[in-house]
Amino acid sequence: MPRHPDSLASDEINYSSKTLRAIATNGLPLKIQVEWTDNDYWERRYPDSDELDCINVAGWQVRINGRKYPRGNYAGDDTLDWTYRYTAPKTERGQKTAINRALSEARLTVW
Repeated sequence: MPRHPDSLASDEINYSSKTLRAIATNGLPLKIQVEWTDNDYWERRYPDSDELDCINVAGWQVRINGRKYPRGNYAGDDTLDWTYRYTAPKTERGQKTAINRALSEARLTVW
């Protein structure tokens, strides 16, 4: 029976430690690490000027077996931009939402 996307990580994962462990439906053991990050990134306002703009990036970063989610996206200059985060609230429910989104993006389900 298919599960609702919000229930991917509801009861199958123990949230009591920083490193969460689960088994995917394909038998792969999963080591899931979740971290709230709040970083400032600086970028040039114009390519030929020293004026800088501060961009704050806050949200959940999830690692599944060492692989970072959300995955990097290509920026306007064709370089990978790793500043993306899951922007769920900084609560346990927000943490579960970020894990569910990462599992979905990785095309994994746990049982």
